[in-house]
Amino acid sequence: MRRSTDAHTRAVVFDLDGTLLDTMTAAPQVYADTIRLLGGPDLSIREVVSAWHVGPTPIVLERFLRRPVTSEDLDCFYERFEATIATVRPFRGVRAMLDALARQGYALGVFTASTRRAVTCALSATGLERRFTTVVAGDEVRRPKPAADGLLIACQRLGVRTEESVYIGDAVVDLECAQAAGSRAIHAVWSASATLASGSHATAHQPRDVVRLLTGLSAAAQAQY
Repeated sequence: MRRSTDAHTRAVVFDLDGTLLDTMTAAPQVYADTIRLLGGPDLSIREVVSAWHVGPTPIVLERFLRRPVTSEDLDCFYERFEATIATVRPFRGVRAMLDALARQGYALGVFTASTRRAVTCALSATGLERRFTTVVAGDEVRRPKPAADGLLIACQRLGVRTEESVYIGDAVVDLECAQAAGSRAIHAVWSASATLASGSHATAHQPRDVVRLLTGLSAAAQAQY
């Protein structure tokens, strides 16, 4: 039985990179290496991340390569991505957070800008694939964040209204996506790359803060999970 003090929230949807998984160095480096190998410019991780949310992998690659992306180009990317993602882990406290929210009865989902192929690989490699009722990938929506398309689909699949959901992400576009959908937002700032953003949203400095914000558990109760 849910003991939440927030009776209006029924579902929690998460961003993936920089929120659930510590990929904000490894994944951008895969993009930079692939783009350079395919004849594109030398890019810093910051330059890659700044363009990350323009859309899924093919669109990001096209942006920097300045040409259409072929299936061979994508195979080149995914070969490197799959090797790298095997070394990535969830942020400390993420598994316990997900366990605690599941015990409280929240439906859990993911909406990410990553492609279906990438997110399936990442969740499988990190052992999180069975934690979520639904996963919406960036190549399954018409418009990328901050548009609400993917979050709306996630809520529909979870069987909740958007106002009954919370979207948790590390980037400003995640907060804007939640606002566009009519969902509440929690800014996850436990990633080293995350920066505090102004606004009326709640902020979680570590995964256990999400449990506190959503369930109203005492510090003693939180320490048990």
